This record gives sequence, C-alpha cells and structure tokens, in this order.
Amino acid sequence: MDGKTIYFLGKLAVSNRKEAAEAVRRAGGRVAQKLTPKVQIVVIGEGDILARDWNLWNDQLDDATREAFEAGLLEIVSETFFWDRYGNSHNTDGLPKTSYTPSMLAELTDVPISVIRQLQKRQLIIPVRQVHRLAYFDAESILPLKIVRNMLDAGLTTNAVMDRLRKIKRNLPSEQVEVQVSGRNVFLITNKGLSDQDGQQYFPFLVEDESVPVTQPEPLEILGSILEPDSEPNNMESLCETAWSLESAGNLQGAIDLYRAILAAGGPNPHIHFQIAELLYRLGDVTAAREQYFMAVELDETFVEARANLGCVLAELGNDQLAAAAFRGALKYHPDYAEVRFHLGKLLQRVGLTEEANEHFRQFLELMPDSPWAEQISK
Repeated sequence: MDGKTIYFLGKLAVSNRKEAAEAVRRAGGRVAQKLTPKVQIVVIGEGDILARDWNLWNDQLDDATREAFEAGLLEIVSETFFWDRYGNSHNTDGLPKTSYTPSMLAELTDVPISVIRQLQKRQLIIPVRQVHRLAYFDAESILPLKIVRNMLDAGLTTNAVMDRLRKIKRNLPSEQVEVQVSGRNVFLITNKGLSDQDGQQYFPFLVEDESVPVTQPEPLEILGSILEPDSEPNNMESLCETAWSLESAGNLQGAIDLYRAILAAGGPNPHIHFQIAELLYRLGDVTAAREQYFMAVELDETFVEARANLGCVLAELGNDQLAAAAFRGALKYHPDYAEVRFHLGKLLQRVGLTEEANEHFRQFLELMPDSPWAEQISK
C-alpha cells in the first residue's frame, strides 16, 4: 500500500476492524482512528445493507474531506473494491485450494442458500475472501452447515437454528460430530460422549424429549407506515432484519412485500433487488426473478453474483445467448469465478460450441482441481 493512510468508515462486512487494521499494516499501510487531512483512502464498510447509498455515509464526511475527494487528493472506495485492489482478491493463490461460493456450499450440504446467506450475515460462517460482493468459504464452513442441516431435518425453525448454532460454535469440536435434537435442546455426539450446545456433558439416558415450539413473526399487515421518505437508516436496517425473519419463518411473500416497501421508501438498492430475486425464484416465479436480477446488475455492474444468477435463470428460460452474455459479464469483473466458468462451459457445450466450452472447463479445473463438480465435466 506504499505507506498509504487508510480510514475505515462504517461497519465492515468481511472482517472486524482489528483484523482489517492488521491486514493493512502487513501490506505496508497505516490505519487512522479519525478522519484527518492525512488520510489518503476512505473505505466504506459494507456491513450495513444500505452501505452503498451515497447519502447515507456522505453526511459523515466533513467539508475538507469532500474537497480533498473532489480535488483528487483522497480516494473514497467500497470495502469490496479496497480488498480487491490491496488484498489480491483476484489472485487465487490467496484462497484455499478448495473454496466455495454460497451456491456451491448449498449443493454440497443440502442447506438452502437463503439459510447460508443468513448464517453469513450473522457471522456464524465467515468467508475467507469476498470479491465484488461474492463470498468464498473454505472447508471449515462445511461442518457447521452439516449441523445446520441436521437441525433443520429435526424440525427446528431457521431462527432456532441460528440461536443453537451460535452456542454450539463456542464448543464445536474439531472431530466428526453427529447432532441429536431433543425439544428445545441440541446435543452433540462425539467420540467423547454427549454434550449440549453449551458444552455441558450428559449421559444419553438423561436427555428428555420436549415439544419444539414453532414461532413465527406476526404477519406484516400494514406497510404504509414505512413508506415515508425520511425513514432513518437504522430503521431501514431494522426493517431488513424483519424481512430476514419473515423469510426464516417461511413467509417468503411477506418478505418480498417488505423488501418492496423498503425500496419504495429508500430508493433502488442492488442488494435488496437481489434478495427479492432470490425469493421470487424460490416461489417459482422465474421471470420476475430475472427482472430483479437485471435491476441489481443495472444498479451495480460489479455485482458478479447477481450476473451469475441472472445467467442461470436466463438459461433456465431458454435464452442461451443472453445467459452466455451474463456469464461473460461476471467473468469480466471476476475472471477467477470458477462456478461461472462451469456454468458457461455447460451452456456452450449444450449449444455445440465444444472448443470454447472446453476452454472454460479447463480454467475451472485449474481454479478448483479438487472440486466435486470436476467429475461432471465430460472428458
């Protein structure tokens, strides 16, 4: 970073401030605790769902900082852009040998991708890298997701799973575990015996069964009260949390309605359009999902996961030409997006462009040689 002075503004998404500061120091930079004229780069944290809204954080900059920015003396960049440039996000040497996007984890563990996104949001699984909003996870995320799958199979709601996993992670052993759900409690079975989510050891015959209460948020009856143009950012964040809760309880349409109301109150937002697209797809409305993915990409052309998902729904709708264009657009911003290499290769193979398909398959295998998807590639 050539001795540059960095200031982190807002909540970080990929790491906490201590970890980010240490990464900056290792790269030869400095982190300022206050925004002063010595700061050369202001990094806008993406931990808040509305972090890309200029008006939200621009109010926190003083006149001197704005003038320095306009004069070209100061950079103001997103958290993703910052780590892309200085964290070598496009360099696969910085990733584990096998790393997984959310959709790959979903296929590997049979945990719904919506649940995986909630786990990431609540920092119950932590990405090892984030490129243009796209999270990558290593193999250490697979074990907690298998535990999540077991809890979901036992009938726990998503909200209950989040609460139990938060406790379990404090005492999660490194060896293979099985999960037994009994009423409100979750028990871990290891070679050391039986313990609950708090680490308390139990004899198996002492575990008593209880009925599991299923709680859901109250249905959202009135949206008009949140459509006022002066809604506070904190309130908007709270509304997004409510939408997550509705989704967790299985009320997908209620979550969509609330997200749409948030857009009506706060204006277009690529992340929220992406969330609506995901929910619409789960409801089977692929055409409507396609339009929401288009909106996310139009608002943020670097949103590579939205481009990838757009390509998938376009292919599903039979529009191979546009699907290929969406995949290529994702690769333009993230050439090492292995999952897109795979999908584009499959699409090109299907339409008879074998030579180009094989080139994408070759690059996929270079990026993820140990991937379970490697076996699906025709030799």
